[in-house]
Amino acid sequence: MISPLLMNKKWGNGPIPCSGKLTTLLLFAYLGITTVSTAQQVTTRGQVTDPSGESVPGVNILEKDTNNGTVTDLDGNYEITVSSPEAILVFSFVGFETQEIPVEGRTQLDAMLSEDTRSLDEVVVVGYGVQRKSDLTGAISSVKSQDITRLPTPNVTQALQGRVSGVQVTSTSGAPGAGTTVRVRGVGTLNNADPLFVVDGMLLENIDFLNPNDVESIEVLKDASATAIYGSRGANGVIIVTTKQGAFDQAATISVNAYTGVQQVADRISMVNARQYTQLANELRQNEGAQPPYNEDEFGAGTDWQDFIFRNAPINDINIGATGGTASTSYNLNVNYFNQQGVVRESDFERLTVRLNNQYKASDAVRFGHNLSFIYFNRQDEPSGIVATAYRALPIFEPRQPDGSFTDMTPTGNPAASFEYNRHNENHSYRAVGNFFMDVDFLQYFTFRSNMGVDFIFNDSRVFTPTFYVSPAQQVLENMINVSNNRTRNWLWENTITFEREWDSHRLNVLAGITSQDFYYEELGGQRRNLPGEDPSLWYLNAGEEITQTNNNLARDWSMVSYLFRVNYVFNDKYLFTGTVRVDGSSRFGRENRYGTFPSVAAGWRIAEEGFMQNFDVLSDLKLRASWGIIGNDKIGEYEGRPVVTGNENAVFGPGETLTYGAALTRLANPFIQWEETVQSDIGFEFGLFDNKLTGEVDYYFRRTNDILVSVPIPAYVGSAENPVVNAASVENRGWDITLNWRERRGDFGYDFGIIASTVRNTVLDIGEGNEAIFGGAVGISGLLGSRTIIGESIGHFFGYRTLGVFQNQNQVETSPTRGPEVPGDLIFQDTNGDGLVDSNDRIILGSPIPELIFGFHFGADYRGFDLRADFNGTYGNKIYNSKKQTRFDTYNFETTYLDRWTGEGTSDTEPRVTNGGHNYEVSDRFIEDGSFLRLRNVQLGYTFNQTFLDRFNINNFRVYLSGTNLFTITNYTGYTPEIGGGDVLGTGYDNGVYPISRVVNLGISANF
Repeated sequence: MISPLLMNKKWGNGPIPCSGKLTTLLLFAYLGITTVSTAQQVTTRGQVTDPSGESVPGVNILEKDTNNGTVTDLDGNYEITVSSPEAILVFSFVGFETQEIPVEGRTQLDAMLSEDTRSLDEVVVVGYGVQRKSDLTGAISSVKSQDITRLPTPNVTQALQGRVSGVQVTSTSGAPGAGTTVRVRGVGTLNNADPLFVVDGMLLENIDFLNPNDVESIEVLKDASATAIYGSRGANGVIIVTTKQGAFDQAATISVNAYTGVQQVADRISMVNARQYTQLANELRQNEGAQPPYNEDEFGAGTDWQDFIFRNAPINDINIGATGGTASTSYNLNVNYFNQQGVVRESDFERLTVRLNNQYKASDAVRFGHNLSFIYFNRQDEPSGIVATAYRALPIFEPRQPDGSFTDMTPTGNPAASFEYNRHNENHSYRAVGNFFMDVDFLQYFTFRSNMGVDFIFNDSRVFTPTFYVSPAQQVLENMINVSNNRTRNWLWENTITFEREWDSHRLNVLAGITSQDFYYEELGGQRRNLPGEDPSLWYLNAGEEITQTNNNLARDWSMVSYLFRVNYVFNDKYLFTGTVRVDGSSRFGRENRYGTFPSVAAGWRIAEEGFMQNFDVLSDLKLRASWGIIGNDKIGEYEGRPVVTGNENAVFGPGETLTYGAALTRLANPFIQWEETVQSDIGFEFGLFDNKLTGEVDYYFRRTNDILVSVPIPAYVGSAENPVVNAASVENRGWDITLNWRERRGDFGYDFGIIASTVRNTVLDIGEGNEAIFGGAVGISGLLGSRTIIGESIGHFFGYRTLGVFQNQNQVETSPTRGPEVPGDLIFQDTNGDGLVDSNDRIILGSPIPELIFGFHFGADYRGFDLRADFNGTYGNKIYNSKKQTRFDTYNFETTYLDRWTGEGTSDTEPRVTNGGHNYEVSDRFIEDGSFLRLRNVQLGYTFNQTFLDRFNINNFRVYLSGTNLFTITNYTGYTPEIGGGDVLGTGYDNGVYPISRVVNLGISANF
């Protein structure tokens, strides 16, 4: 249960009021640290230098297997008292190899650190195991914990923005607790294109619940060699998350990480004021042949509704962890509380996470443990559509009348009233996710692992709407209560055997296993009206009138069994081979095609290890690798291969007009559908120059997805409400992934710089019988959809009319092809087929929401305790459909671009006359804008206190920092943000009034005891 303090929602109205509690916590941590026996203590001192003889400040020096440590001063000198003459000192510093040096009773002990050129021996997490980075044949990118926690966000996937080539991460909304849309190497399906997430071995649909402080590393698997071990779920890429673990024989360490900050809307839309609005509204009525409704001299600035709905809002996070272990037990405990109020009023999010990762040694050959996370969150959403309502709200109105009543703001509705009457909504979620595992070593080279993953989720929501009247369009005559509960049960059981052996020049790893997974979801909801009052004690269904009751209940489930095999072989540290095959059987498919087989092969050549390369001193590393494989996508819905019958299909029959309850067939079965299969090839090389100061990876990839499921129209007389699906479409993605990093240290100063860049060319190759276009997205004034998918072009490209300017006079209208009936001041649409008319056949491709280039770069520097880091990300070549500007069914407010409208011949050739709807609001390039942007994702300045000073307080590390997130964005897009995420691949890139992205400034601390 959460304490009343944590449940206090007013906590978010300012900085965390816990300075006293934090001081108490630190005091307890200080008193609880184990003291070291002084019976045989030895004090030793010395200096740490680099290979050039220069001193190295800030080197961490730790007595092995204890928490007794220090840090070198500005001249590289140190002094430490160890527990015995036989103690071992561990010297570590970023960019240098870690060294262990026995004290051997010496009172003077100097050390020289060697630059770390062994990054190739770094261990990287792969599916069902780990591998040396030097042995990898697949395209895998890794992000470590320090890069994840540096970004103050509750969402782990946002840490991947601009950090991993081939990966596009887009925020779905700026709302507190909102998720992201992740695309790995483009969009390869017309259905769900989300990647598979794996957390400590548990296969999941998303990782929005994760506490970033729990994460040790994130690996992104991009090519078939890396993802084929996940078979039917690897086509959209795989993101593996490994959480932090304790260590055996390690003294207890307590960590505290906390920050508090302020958020504000990063960019606002330029809207007209009240006087400008009346000018435009009067002109609009005159254009319609009506009398102007306003006296323009009566109005001034009026109400800025963006000021009304937006606010500066606090964001707070505190994380307390403990890690350590004995000879037979290791543990890592983390408790995190995150609270974020939204920049839109009446929206907030709080989350409490407790993670416990333990490992136990039953013997040298038997280990077992668990990685468990328990999450509670509470979210309040802003009134539905309030951002779009405020965008359209008329500035001539005040929120309230002089008598205190809400102003009738027909046609848009009153945002102030929406906040008052539509704010009683809360969503609670309880989740337990993790795994239990056991490892058994046998016959010298074999390891058996059994892993049971679990994911239990319970959500409940309650929405109360009181009785109110503002206007005929904004009223509720009967109060109502809506209650909804849903639960998810997801379990995974995996059993694998690994053979691993090294001998002579050979290194062999063989993996075989069998897995099974079962998923079940059920939802139950109800509504009643006419509650006897509005007190929260009455917000239950039983309080409403029984005659008004409605309810709903639905469920879905699926299960899978899989067999997997992989072999990794390395010869002479030069020649690499990987072969993988996985067989999946899923309940989502009919018996005829229930099983799918997904193989892959890959090879690598470490050219730098060849004898003929040894004279190239500049070249530190060079590896060539290539892969090919088939992977699948099973995200197609649970019942595509089975007939669907829906209940509650009721009708009145007979002379007595009796209501008869029944069911109806809503979708026909297609038992012959099969897996969507992606054939992927990748060729890449990795290199290191100047003792690996400069490292890089370059990949060229080709992905072709076949047998994509699409719906096929059938005659209405068949009696099915939904069209059946068939395997028909094909999509191709190809492009380049580039990663470059430079790292160097010169005495007290160290710096690094990195850049990633990815291109993608998305092409539809086949749509099925007839190859008819698939339309989606927003609807234009004439009912035409704004997105189209056809052979030879990208998925979901924008499709409409090209404008050639504005008709300046009647003669130009009469002598030009027209759609009719145009008048001077209307947009000119291009007659693209040259038939003398403008109709739907003249629509053309207006751009794609898929970027041509995804990029990011970062740099960091440190000097004598100070550190500075900055991260940038962006896209190029993508378009955004500004549909909120197009949606116009009445005289809403105007953006300031309307001030440059056409008012007579020669006044404007870009902005048409003022109208509501009609010709000028067709789907056209008027509403298509450039979505390219460059954003300063995060910048952070920190200072780590001198270890000599911290030793007085038995503190191992203490750092303070100031950070800014989304401080500026360079873009031509006129909306709140060019980040427009969404899961619908056929209609993405539409801005219907997205919740704005926040600019955040944080002050934080990080400490270890």
